[in-house]
Amino acid sequence: MKLAFFGYAWNRTLQPDAYLTETVASLAEAGADVDIYLGSQLSKEYGIYGVNGAVDLDRLAEFMAVEAYDGAISFNNSMLVPQVQAAIPGPVATVLVDEPEHLFDYLGNGAYEVLRQDLQIVAMSSALERRLIAAIPDVQRRLHFMLPATRNEPGEATAVYPISWVASFVGDLNLDQYLGLMVERPDFYALTQRCLALLEREGSLARITAEAGMDAALIASLPWKFDYFQAQMLNILTNRRRVEIVERLAPHGLALFGNANWQKLLTYDAGVLAALQPGPRPETHADLRRIYNSSKISINAPQAHISEGAVQYRVIDVMASNALMITQHSETSDLYRVFGPDCPVPTYSTLDELEALCLRYLGDDAERRRLVAECNRLVATGFSFAERARTLLGILGFAPGPAAGKVRKMDLRLFMAGQS
Repeated sequence: MKLAFFGYAWNRTLQPDAYLTETVASLAEAGADVDIYLGSQLSKEYGIYGVNGAVDLDRLAEFMAVEAYDGAISFNNSMLVPQVQAAIPGPVATVLVDEPEHLFDYLGNGAYEVLRQDLQIVAMSSALERRLIAAIPDVQRRLHFMLPATRNEPGEATAVYPISWVASFVGDLNLDQYLGLMVERPDFYALTQRCLALLEREGSLARITAEAGMDAALIASLPWKFDYFQAQMLNILTNRRRVEIVERLAPHGLALFGNANWQKLLTYDAGVLAALQPGPRPETHADLRRIYNSSKISINAPQAHISEGAVQYRVIDVMASNALMITQHSETSDLYRVFGPDCPVPTYSTLDELEALCLRYLGDDAERRRLVAECNRLVATGFSFAERARTLLGILGFAPGPAAGKVRKMDLRLFMAGQS
């Protein structure tokens, strides 16, 4: 079988993240020939919106039609524009890792529109599943729920990190430019303060759009969609909380593995300076597993925009490792939906509770190891990338092939104006 895989890459090397890479490799191991297309090359602005006018969609669609794909798997609605969809006569599935506001929206009509079409939908959280059921009639027959996959390979690594955390200091050039505008303009400075306070109280800026007052008009004057503005405000809150966590846990041996943005804090935040690990950031899934397997504890603090109850990739990764996962508490967590009310993953609601849990399990290694073994058992079957690949193929109506397939990476720059 031959599949088109529609992913994305948010780096200059156009390298998909560790989880997309593992998914593609597992599909190939299951017998599929996989061609990777990056929907981030097809989008126009802010990563997920609009169509890049430099890409000749007709040429691209003609090429894909000649390739005669049996089906396609998209992540976050990547590449799902009419021309591409018409070039895939077989079944299509989209795996939704994020909430609708963070999915590709090439035509500007909202993420739900493409989901109304006859394609299979994989929801990675119950909250997203509920939103889709409420928004799209009769979607249940096409809807599949699953948690992230991992590799259950704890190994025998020595615990060199008392506490580890793989976390980005979030933001991009757009946020940096907005912060410059905020400093220059008192009206945007005041707007930001009001928005951050509203987000902390209510979790969204819906009141601003409902009131349609001066704040809404000021946001509309930006070259951003409202949802993107809200996402950037949530990024600010995420960064505030992450710095607080680093400062609290650094004295207890926190090893922080993050992106280059953390460097902005090195000269004036002692906690970040103490915790941030030198060297290249972890890029592959093997890199991440080495960190977790070399840790006693690894923590999870979801970004502010993540729906309550959603389970992030790192949670399942750590559950399959030598480290004890400690994550933020949620009564509606999908951990309880999948693993039952007695799920052994410790959770916290406040920084005091997080610190106390870390100290408790650093001081009681026997209990820590017992919980780790229980978590390992829970994800021992049903959560491997190989099993997930077979599940995705089954959703498309395909069975695994008799031999491993091949992987090709396609570059949309070949279909841009002036290229032949």
